[in-house]
Amino acid sequence: MSKAGIKDRVRSRPVDGKAIASFSLAIVSALATQFWIVATVVAVAAVSLALASRRSIHADPGLRGTALSLAGFLVAVGVLLFATVGPSLLSLFLFTIAPQAASV
Repeated sequence: MSKAGIKDRVRSRPVDGKAIASFSLAIVSALATQFWIVATVVAVAAVSLALASRRSIHADPGLRGTALSLAGFLVAVGVLLFATVGPSLLSLFLFTIAPQAASV
């Protein structure tokens, strides 16, 4: 098969809408890290859409968007771990293992 035939066949397959939405929400959550509650909610939505997109792409081989859903998942998990929930959990963990100050 020629290169032109392969390109036409790939372009004719539609991209999964959930993959596009997941990647878009992941980027929004990365940009909204200053408002950690909003970023957390949007990142959780991006992760759930990415997982749903991976499921639909796996079920229907006629869909594209594997890279978009994977990128959305990784960016959203990165936002959750390094910008929103991760620092809160780290401070809570350090507070619980810190030695108690002597009370006088």
